[in-house]
Amino acid sequence: MNEELLFIIIIAYISIITGIGLYAKKKVTSPTSFFLANRSLKTIPLTATITATTIGGSATIVAGGRIFADGLPAIWYDLGGVIGLFILGISMAKLVRKTNCYTLPDIINTLYDKKTRHIAAMLIIITEIAWVALLIQAASFILSVILPLDSTILLIGITIAFILYTIIGGQFAVVYTDIIQFIIMAVGICFIATPLLLTEAAPYWSLLSHSQVSFPINENIGIISMGSIIFMMMMPHIVGPDIYAKILSAKNEKSARNATILSAFFKFIFAICIALIALAASLIPSIQEQISTPALAIPIALTTLPIILSGLVLAAFLSVMISSADSCLLSAGTILSVDMLKNNSIKTSQIGIIIVGLSALSLAIYHNLLGSILDTLELAYTVFTAGLTLPVIFGLYQKQTKVTTKGALYSIILGGSSSLISLQLPRLNTYAVLIGLIASLLPLIVFRYDPNHH
Repeated sequence: MNEELLFIIIIAYISIITGIGLYAKKKVTSPTSFFLANRSLKTIPLTATITATTIGGSATIVAGGRIFADGLPAIWYDLGGVIGLFILGISMAKLVRKTNCYTLPDIINTLYDKKTRHIAAMLIIITEIAWVALLIQAASFILSVILPLDSTILLIGITIAFILYTIIGGQFAVVYTDIIQFIIMAVGICFIATPLLLTEAAPYWSLLSHSQVSFPINENIGIISMGSIIFMMMMPHIVGPDIYAKILSAKNEKSARNATILSAFFKFIFAICIALIALAASLIPSIQEQISTPALAIPIALTTLPIILSGLVLAAFLSVMISSADSCLLSAGTILSVDMLKNNSIKTSQIGIIIVGLSALSLAIYHNLLGSILDTLELAYTVFTAGLTLPVIFGLYQKQTKVTTKGALYSIILGGSSSLISLQLPRLNTYAVLIGLIASLLPLIVFRYDPNHH
C-alpha cells in the first residue's frame, strides 16, 4: 500500500510538470524562444533554473552515496561545483552573456574558427550523452526503491519521459518547471528530509568515526584524490553547455552575473543537506541493512520518512533529475542543430534531443549492467573538463592570454583524448582529469605567439 501511494504521488507530480510544459509550448513562437526563452530571464527565474540544473545526479545520488561510503570529504563532489559557479559568476558570466551567441560551440566559433567549433560540438555532445545517462541512472535508483521493476524497464521509461518532456516546450518549459522544482527541492530536501533524518539519527551520532567526519581529507580520499574531484566538478561549472544556455537566456549581463552567484550559494546549502542526509543514513540501523550499494543510500533513507512526506521528498529528488536532464537534452539538441547541422529549426533540435536521449539510454544500460553510476560521472566530467574548459577560459580572456586558434584546437584534442585514455588505465584513472588538464594547457602556452593568430 505504501509503495502504491508513493507511486501515485510521484505520477501526480510528473503530470503537473508535464501540464506546465504544455502550457509553456504556447510561448514557443521562434527558434530563439525554443532555445533561449527569448533572452528574457530576469535574476530570480534565472537563479532557480541554474540551481535546479546544477543540482543533478552527481550532486545528490553520487555525492550522497560517496559520503555514505567514504565519509565527509566526498562532499567535494558538490563543493567543487559550488566553487566553479562562484568563479563563473564573479568573473565570466557577463562575458558569456555579452557574446549574444546561441550555444557554447557558437561562442567557441566567435573566439576561434569553424573547425574548432565543430570539434568542440562533437566533444560536448558526447559529454551531454554521458551526463544524461548519469541522470537516467540516478532517477532509476530513486524509483527502484518503490517500484519492483526490472532496472532496464525503469531506464527505458525514464528516458521516454525525459525526451517527451523536453521536446514539448523548449527553454520556456524548462525554466517554468525549474522554478517549481527549485521550490519543491528546497522544501523537500532542506526543510523536510534533512531535519527529520537528523532527528532519527540523533541517538547514534556518537558512533560516527573520525574518518567519517574528517575534513577536507581522510583515509579514503587523500589530497590528490581531493584535487582531482575538485577540478573534475569545478571546471564544468565554470564552462558548461547547459549552464551557458541559461546565461545566454538572461535578460542582461547583470542578471546573468547575479543569478550565477546566487545559484552558487543555493548549491552550497543543498550540498550541506545532502551530506547530513548521507551521514544520517550511515548511522540508522534500519537504513543501513537495506543498502546494497552506496548509490541507494539517499533513496532508501527517504523511504523511511512518513508516507506523504516520503512521496513529496522523492518527488523533489525526481525533480532534481528532470530539471538537469531537460537542460542537458535541450542544450545537446540545440548544439546538434545549430552547430553541427547549421539548421536553426525547432524540428531539427527535437530530432537531436531524441538521438541524444536514446544514445544516453544505451550508455545507461551498459553502465548499469557492467559498471556503476560513478563510472558514468567520471566519464562525463573528466573528458569535458580536460578537453574544453581551458580553451574557452583562455579564449574569453584572449587579450591577456594571447591564445591562438591552433593552440585551442590542439588543446581540445589532446586534453580530451589523454583524459579518455587515462580513464581506461587502472594506475592513472584517479588522476585522469589532472593529466587531461595538463595536456590541454600545454598547447595553449606553446602556440601563444603563432603568426597565424586568429
